[in-house]
Amino acid sequence: MTSVRLSRRSFLAAGGGAVAVAAVAVGAGMGAAGAWPLGSSGDAGPERTMFAYVGCYTTAKREGRGQGIAVFQVDRSGRWEPVQVLPTTPNPSYLITDRAAATLYSVEGDGNRVTFFRIDRGTGHLTELGTVDTGGTNGVHLTLSPDETRLVIANYATGSIAVFPRAADGTLGERSQLVQLTGTPGPLPEDQKGPQPHQVLFDPTGRYLIVPDKGTDRLHRLGYDVAAGTLSVLGDPVLTPPGTGPRHLAYDPYLPAFYLVDELSSQVTVYHYDQQTTAVTAAAIVISRDGRFVHVSNRGHDSVASFGITPVGSLTPPVLTDTRGHQPRFMTLDPAGGTLYVANQKGDSIVAFALDPVTGRLDRRGEPIATGTPSCITFVDVP
Repeated sequence: MTSVRLSRRSFLAAGGGAVAVAAVAVGAGMGAAGAWPLGSSGDAGPERTMFAYVGCYTTAKREGRGQGIAVFQVDRSGRWEPVQVLPTTPNPSYLITDRAAATLYSVEGDGNRVTFFRIDRGTGHLTELGTVDTGGTNGVHLTLSPDETRLVIANYATGSIAVFPRAADGTLGERSQLVQLTGTPGPLPEDQKGPQPHQVLFDPTGRYLIVPDKGTDRLHRLGYDVAAGTLSVLGDPVLTPPGTGPRHLAYDPYLPAFYLVDELSSQVTVYHYDQQTTAVTAAAIVISRDGRFVHVSNRGHDSVASFGITPVGSLTPPVLTDTRGHQPRFMTLDPAGGTLYVANQKGDSIVAFALDPVTGRLDRRGEPIATGTPSCITFVDVP
């Protein structure tokens, strides 16, 4: 990783000046639109229960109208039914679950805590187990190590990466490491105030992380020692053009590439590094399971930009889809990969779009799901 070489190709995510783009999740290989997993014969598989967990902003600073984490049960038709609203620490801004769907983790936007919850797989209800200090402010992203023995958090406002030991029962111990990032602020003082890591994501090997730093226009390269459960900075960061504001990335499942989304320049960039390529644009980014499409949400344009991926990893011109709500901060796929859910933060809604696996087209499904200032969605699919 220390010898990583990155080459860059950029694509506009959407037209228009200061349009801010939120990274998007996409999927393919869908069965019926909206759907649940299908058996190999195409018949419906065994009965399953799916729950959706939505982090909702709560404070006046965030213009929050939520109460904490909203829990929904999702049926086969794609209808969401509320089952719990759990008041939490303020602004549960990003959520993840472990592979066993037994524990949910939430970071506190503008705060300094990570909270962990037990998931009742029968009802979907959450029970708080505890909270620990992140060692920084405004946790914006978190991830589990591949072996799930460590939890890693990006502290956006204070420019650090925190590491926590994780027990077999899902609980967290006190912070074991805090890596302080360095760098000169970018040229846009309102948005770039020094190191501002926006994502922590392990690469396909599970031994490295590339951390997009919006505040300094850099990609930091970190190594992960599996045995010790510690991170280390690997050489100099990779510099992106001034004022781009790199935010989130997604690894291509087949090509030697990863896609990075730039928030401030509203463009998608493709980088080659060892075996990965990148695409850049504002907030969150996810690639389809077959590696054919990338979807990015434009917060300033209230749209989703959908790109086709060519066999060599370049991107086709984007097709724009209206998100039917204001400021789409977050997007994700359902577990089946056939439906893209868009969280419109200032529209107090979640909107579902069926994905066409051939064309990558997005078609709106059903009515919007109402919830206060949604910032993140994660799913649990229970047999």
